[in-house]
Amino acid sequence: MKCRRTFSAFLLFGALVFSVSAAPVLDPIPNASIPATKTLILPVTASSPNGRPLTFTASSSTNRITVEVHTGNPFWKMSVAQAAAANAPGAYQTPFRGGVATVTNIGDMTFMLFRDLTPHTVNVIQGLTAGGMYTSNTIFHRVVPGFVIQGGDPNTNGTGGPVFRFDDEFHPRAIFSGHGQLAMANSGKDTDGSQFFITFGAQRALDFGYTLFGQLVRGFNVLTNIINTPTNGAARPLADVIITRTSIVPDNYDTVLTLTATNTTGAVGTITVIANDGAGGFATNTFTATTVTDPVNDPPFIYPNTGISLVAPANGRLTNTVTAIDLESNTPSFAFQFLDQNSLLNASNSTINQTSGQLILIPATNYVGPVNLVVGVAPNSLFINYDQQIYRFAFGDTAISATPSNFTATVSAPFTNMLLATFVNGVANSPTNNFTASINWGDNSTNGGLIITNLAGSKEVHGTHSYTNAGNYPVYLTIQSTLGASTTVVCTGSIPPMMSLVHTATNNVVRWPAWTTDYLLQTATSISAVHWPVPTNLVLLDGYDSVVTNSNTNDVFFFRLRK
Repeated sequence: MKCRRTFSAFLLFGALVFSVSAAPVLDPIPNASIPATKTLILPVTASSPNGRPLTFTASSSTNRITVEVHTGNPFWKMSVAQAAAANAPGAYQTPFRGGVATVTNIGDMTFMLFRDLTPHTVNVIQGLTAGGMYTSNTIFHRVVPGFVIQGGDPNTNGTGGPVFRFDDEFHPRAIFSGHGQLAMANSGKDTDGSQFFITFGAQRALDFGYTLFGQLVRGFNVLTNIINTPTNGAARPLADVIITRTSIVPDNYDTVLTLTATNTTGAVGTITVIANDGAGGFATNTFTATTVTDPVNDPPFIYPNTGISLVAPANGRLTNTVTAIDLESNTPSFAFQFLDQNSLLNASNSTINQTSGQLILIPATNYVGPVNLVVGVAPNSLFINYDQQIYRFAFGDTAISATPSNFTATVSAPFTNMLLATFVNGVANSPTNNFTASINWGDNSTNGGLIITNLAGSKEVHGTHSYTNAGNYPVYLTIQSTLGASTTVVCTGSIPPMMSLVHTATNNVVRWPAWTTDYLLQTATSISAVHWPVPTNLVLLDGYDSVVTNSNTNDVFFFRLRK
């Protein structure tokens, strides 16, 4: 269901004045080299003098290089400062870990997050950001010149993270061939948390070992400043590099391209990029892309398997093919291992084809319950460099089908009995105590859910929580039966923001948090109006706020934000 929250106040609307004839300006794009059969991710920045948002298109002069424009992805902004003496030029105080720190400003970095490639990872970052994980709480605790800067640890030393961990999320078009690429740090396979790193130059040894989920588009000077900061023997900056604020923000003037090469080296193409402001103004830039020999033989990885069958009746077999991707089209090697003694004892006759990945699970006679195992894939049988995925199968059970339910709540207002999902398992009147539900609220907190049966005979999961910050939170809900069947669904918890109106001289400024990219500003002459149109005033980004300014004091309007 759609969840909405409305805020109203008086506003005096006028018209913003822009030079409507000014065309967009595309910044220069350097020539690029693309590894054969693989990809290169490139940022594109532009400006729009008339303030209108830009749309981008791109094309290639050769069919040996294709170009993709990433659209619809969120942007993540980060402000960074460095601890300094009180008498340092430009020094100021900023909140930090419950106290204050004296710092000098380093600047801002803005990233496109690849929701189109790594949706789960981007959801996690969005939730932790809204919950305040990074703001005035974490630092770049590791800086390795020519390699990476790493931060996002609430312990500030590389040992910490949120109260949960989640799986790696690899994509064949996301390799570390670029510069300023944003990725999750980990302490082993499928142990992603809150720590992240930003690359300095291509770092191909990291391919498919770390989730690449974003690209720096603005703030390369900040990255360079941090990478050159003095460090101690443990690669920690001598003066803390503090992340003072992070937020999802709108960015209507930048984009990211992915260039993909065929297996032909030496192919040269002209890439043409066009920025259009939708009002007749456009700008065109071109650059040259060349395919080059790739010296890196990337390891295979397990691609998301949406078609894996996880549930079978007692004495039934489960046959699945685990899909792995190898960019060089080499034949990978598969293996599996049971994760507990019960699984080993009750499915010991199971097999996997080492080259095709066909996994056949054969349960013991009349066995009813879960079988937990991990499947691995590697370039060869030595399994030195490998990827893995854990699976939970269930015999003698039925599959769970769940539907998430979005909800809205108020900042710092505890709620109970909030509907999060409904589900069925194909068995009428199944007792509720046959199931458990675990909830990841998205803001670095987890707990269990209450399961009830509704009047229609379906099961419902209800939760209790309180959010301290406004934001859009991805709430992951895992429902599991006692026999082993499970499913995970995600709903959105919307905690709406507050707005402000400031009158200075003849100007009226409406301001609200910039993360509200899925909200619309609406106006009306009466709070009881049926029709609330969207004003024509262009919304501008000011720091971490969205702002509308006008200079007309003759009319009085109500305004609201609405999803």
